[in-house]
Amino acid sequence: MELPGTDTSSCQGETQPVKSHLLQSRDILVESLYNLAPLLDRALASGLLSQENYFDVRAEKTPQERARRLLEVVHAELDESGARGFLECLKSCQQHYPRLKTWLGSDTERQLKAQLSVLCSRVGYSILPVSLALFSSGILTQFELDQVQATPTMYQQTNQLLSICLSKGEKACCSFYQALNSEDPQLASDIREDPGASGPAEDLSALSLVSTAPSTVEAVQDTGETDAEDKLVSGNNPLSGVLQQVLALLDVCPGAGPSLNVCELGVAVGLPRRTVRESLLEEAGVGDVSQLRALTTLFLHKTQDAGRLLARVRECSTDRVLLSGRGGLLLKLLLEAEALFYTDTNLCTGHTLQDGDHQRDQDPKDRALLIFSYLLWEITAEALEDCGPGAEPGGDVKAAVRLLKGSACVQAELLQELEECLTEGGTESLLQSIRVLAQVLRDLFPLQDSWRLSPPADGAVYSCHPHRLHRVTSFLGLASRITRRALCPGSLLETASLPSQYREVCLGIARLLDRVQPQGGATDLSQAPTSTIIQHIHSILSLPAFRPQAFDAGARHRILAVLEFDPVLLGLRLLLDLHRDTLMALGQYLKPCEQHSFQLVPETVQILGGAVLSWVGRVRGPVAIDNGMEEVLRFVTSEPTSFLVRVFCRGYDEGKYFEVHEPRCVRVSGLGEEEAQALGGTGLAREGNTVWMREGWQGQETKLEEVLERHSAQAHEEGCYFKVTSSGSECEVKVICKSGRLSAVAERNCEVV
Repeated sequence: MELPGTDTSSCQGETQPVKSHLLQSRDILVESLYNLAPLLDRALASGLLSQENYFDVRAEKTPQERARRLLEVVHAELDESGARGFLECLKSCQQHYPRLKTWLGSDTERQLKAQLSVLCSRVGYSILPVSLALFSSGILTQFELDQVQATPTMYQQTNQLLSICLSKGEKACCSFYQALNSEDPQLASDIREDPGASGPAEDLSALSLVSTAPSTVEAVQDTGETDAEDKLVSGNNPLSGVLQQVLALLDVCPGAGPSLNVCELGVAVGLPRRTVRESLLEEAGVGDVSQLRALTTLFLHKTQDAGRLLARVRECSTDRVLLSGRGGLLLKLLLEAEALFYTDTNLCTGHTLQDGDHQRDQDPKDRALLIFSYLLWEITAEALEDCGPGAEPGGDVKAAVRLLKGSACVQAELLQELEECLTEGGTESLLQSIRVLAQVLRDLFPLQDSWRLSPPADGAVYSCHPHRLHRVTSFLGLASRITRRALCPGSLLETASLPSQYREVCLGIARLLDRVQPQGGATDLSQAPTSTIIQHIHSILSLPAFRPQAFDAGARHRILAVLEFDPVLLGLRLLLDLHRDTLMALGQYLKPCEQHSFQLVPETVQILGGAVLSWVGRVRGPVAIDNGMEEVLRFVTSEPTSFLVRVFCRGYDEGKYFEVHEPRCVRVSGLGEEEAQALGGTGLAREGNTVWMREGWQGQETKLEEVLERHSAQAHEEGCYFKVTSSGSECEVKVICKSGRLSAVAERNCEVV
């Protein structure tokens, strides 16, 4: 077997041992395997991992640590044959790992990707018979064939067909070349004789989005055969030029499924969030490629500087813009709703969502609307601090949108547009609501925990809003061995029957919940029907142990969604994947973790100088150590600078809620430096006639009032501040909560006061 990502031509036909290849590729694998659940399930089902291996890997805290642990198991416990089996498992679920697409790809796939632009230009009228041949051989479905034929030009039809083939792997790519050889032997011969002529380097120069003429952005007129290139600036162009390079830098492959928050990428490359968001909602679909096309076009239209865009994409950490595994699954489900809307010919009559519109019907339109209900339920679970009875599954979806308006995690403008689209209910409005929902999902399900920054107020004050809601509770967690015994690995495996898989997921949830608050007398559900298990779960969730102060309301909310949205009745297999993810997430949540009962909250960041703050995120922690809690934050700015960060922490200690804002600071305006120093305390920073001081003035309130009155100055108490002076564009600060006070120390590239 030829290994992905290796060149065997120089080895006289011998291939590199799989275990050695995996070891040499450790860095890219650790970086790319950020959602291990599908791979672990496959490896366990294949007998390559033991149950002990499975739970050892799942017990690691971060995606990188889990990936390292899995590779250690493969290297230490599998022979060469086992390693080959592991690689086959990885290839079988490669759709979950878009960044490994190139590494896992065959020579045929790499060749087709390299020849993409030339084939789009030259296939021409052969596209119809080639597509029909692939449909006849079972490579294309009827829906995919319709997608190809629905695009307006032959160039775009070829691009659509090749994207589908690349998403399906080596067999589909080989079938395309066979069909092309039968229909156009001359073109097939040209490609075989001179494959390098259509390589990436030539394509990028030939199809660049940017003209060589100064100060212009225009489509290159390649041939008179198609007008597709004329539509580059509008966002309807095929993959080409600068866009191809952006895709390569981000390891994005057509058809791999959504995995990026492109709006966040737009902010990272320097564009205003609102401008990027409006462009994506106006011009882009749900998929990554469509959104990246819109972003590339927008940046080039604004700057006419392709090199600047590529340099900034190269500098951007992909972890900042990657979605979590669940986020990717939810967007795939949204794409399924979009496909259902397009296949329903009656949609043009309009369908306004009504109260209780939650019927289990196999009509495509109704199934699409049920997907909307489920997605709004997911958004509610992620965005509302307390998911109360008003957000129970099965409620009016418009009411759910209105309920979300109280959340700081979802942008108000998106919710307003979503509500308007759902109220209007016509074809265009419902399709537009899909774009809005896609952006809401992307914002709520990042891979890396970070904060959304509001536009700076008063010159340089950024407010921090969480992308991912963090609920603190008094829940302490259960020992891993307890959850391991409760969570039967069999419930995670793929079996022949969809109903039995759904039942096993519900049974796994019931067993885990029973460990949180056991009821009198053990209930044996091993032979019970699904309906009995669901009733048992409802009963457990009504107990005091699952109130919002004691248990994460979002986790409880998702469990209820598993019970309400039956993938068997709805005919949606992708729902089962999401329910299985809910089960695994519940098992992970129940383990002891400092995050259950502690949260560090950055409130604002004030830049002192002309730099721009672009990102704030959690790097590590919280960690309980030395009778306190520690957490490391990362700040990314446009250049080295100084800034003030205001923070507080909250949580539960022995069941009692607390908040810590000490040591407090005061902001004084209109006071000279000498007068400010005379008040005592620690001077943090001065900007103009404003000075920030930490404590020292307590007990001297009378003196402070006299000084302020004498100098016509004003003072405002503002919570806990720390001053950070960075030595680079990125710095890290460790914040410590101990004995009812906060302190901070430099972790990397900075000094802290």
